[in-house]
Amino acid sequence: MTQPVKNPFPKPIPLLRSQKNRRTLTILSIILSLSAPTLALFGQSTLALYVVAACLAVIIGLHFATRNIANSINSITDERERSLRDHAHRIAYWVLSGVLGGIVGLAFGFSRTREASYVLLKVGDLTRIDVFVYIMTFWALFLGLPSAIIAWLEPEPLEDE
Repeated sequence: MTQPVKNPFPKPIPLLRSQKNRRTLTILSIILSLSAPTLALFGQSTLALYVVAACLAVIIGLHFATRNIANSINSITDERERSLRDHAHRIAYWVLSGVLGGIVGLAFGFSRTREASYVLLKVGDLTRIDVFVYIMTFWALFLGLPSAIIAWLEPEPLEDE
């Protein structure tokens, strides 16, 4: 018989146990993920890189705060955690589809207003810092949004007796 797999994050860090602290991390991650592309848009690409790094650090904190339920496999979660995980992924996919739809819509709109030879993103543009910031911000949202939703929705833990 094989032993069941244990959760690598069995208990969250005591500082992150309270719902207030998890919600603070969630709001901070949203503020950072919105401010990084805004800074890059206004020419502050180097500062935007630091903001993306801070956003990734907050997302790692969210993973620890939620015991990484968003990425856990079925053998280490119970029914309540699976339901919460699936609900968080459903909401995150809807949000990310809106983000991707907006990006595609903007790209289509900008390409229609320019001449036919204009390309919105060229091969050499991937080395630019601002494009890197946009890509990293999307990946931060992609990886951290389910954990942020779980951190927001998970109730206050019960006091141990």
